[in-house]
Amino acid sequence: PETYPNPHGRKDMPKFWIPIIALYHGCRLNEICQLDVNDIVQEKGIPCININDNGEDKSLKNKGSNRIIPIHPKLLDMGFLIYVEYQRREHKKKLFDLVRIKNGMYGRPVQAWFARYLDKIGITGKDKVFHSFRHTFETMATEKKIPPQYQNAICGWAEQGIGQRVYAHKKDIKIMLEELSKIDYPINRELNALGKEFMDSYAARWKE
Repeated sequence: PETYPNPHGRKDMPKFWIPIIALYHGCRLNEICQLDVNDIVQEKGIPCININDNGEDKSLKNKGSNRIIPIHPKLLDMGFLIYVEYQRREHKKKLFDLVRIKNGMYGRPVQAWFARYLDKIGITGKDKVFHSFRHTFETMATEKKIPPQYQNAICGWAEQGIGQRVYAHKKDIKIMLEELSKIDYPINRELNALGKEFMDSYAARWKE
C-alpha cells in the first residue's frame, strides 16, 4: 500500500483501479480504460462489466472481445461500486478520467505510467508489463480449474471449435460469477488495507 497509488486524489483513480480490475478479470488494458460509467450494469442482480465497442472512441480486438462479465467480489469489497456511483453523480460519461491520444487509445498513458511504476518499485524485465496481468489471470484460472469455456468468456478469448462457440452463448452469469470467484491471490491483507483507505476517502466526499 505504501507504494501503490493512493485513492485520495481523483487523478489517481485510474492508476488505483485499473490494475486491480485487470488482475481479477484478465481484461486487456484498453478494454478497461475506455469503459463508460453506463458500462457497469446489473445482470440477474449481479454487478457486471459490459465490455463493448459502442461508441466512436471505443474499439475491441475481435468479436469475441464483446462480452459481459461479473465483477469479482474482491472489487466489491474494496468499494468499486462506490467509485462508479460517484462518477455517475458527477455526471461523468467515462468511468475513468483519462485523455485519449488522438487517433489512439485511452490505455496508452496508463501503459506508460505502469512501466514507470514498475521501474520505481524495482520490477524489471521485458516480460514484466501491464499485459502480464492477463497472463497471471490465465495461470491462476488454470490452477483453480476454471473450465476453458468460462476462461474464454471472461477474458474474451476466441472459443475453440463449433461446440464451444455454441456453448458460449448459453453461459449463465451466476455460474460465471461462481467460477470467477475462485480467482484469489495471496495479497488480501494489502488489498483490504487499500480498500479501507479508498472507502474512508470517499465517505468524506459523499458528505461534501
